[in-house]
Amino acid sequence: MPTNSVQSERMPITDAWTPSQLAQLDALVAACALVAHADGWVTPEERLRMLERMRGLAALAVFGVEHALEAFEALDQRFERDQDSARFDAEAAVRRLRGRDDAARVIVNSACAVAVADGGLDAEERDVLLRICALLGLDPIQFELITEGGRR
Repeated sequence: MPTNSVQSERMPITDAWTPSQLAQLDALVAACALVAHADGWVTPEERLRMLERMRGLAALAVFGVEHALEAFEALDQRFERDQDSARFDAEAAVRRLRGRDDAARVIVNSACAVAVADGGLDAEERDVLLRICALLGLDPIQFELITEGGRR
């Protein structure tokens, strides 16, 4: 498996999945991990709330929630071992959806849902969400991350 993939090595990939779908799964998992690690760590309580929130994401139903959660856990472990390398790979996975606006919007909306899983959107999470929007070439105004005047 390529080292730049954020997919879990244990994740079975069916022949029915297209490369486009795999890129979307990688980006979704990567965006969720980036948001989860926005403040540098994930507490056990945050992890539980976030995983429950991920279970409810409609976007994951296409891939199978358990497969996506396994991929998230694998990337989460990479963040624990080497945060800089994991962040670089996660951002690369997100960037692959640039220009695919419908898929990219699903990624940002899903990441926003994970960000508020702990009851609110803090400054670090907002910064990560703004970075995800920039990687995808999307205007953060459409996700209410900033106002028309550029205020947060």
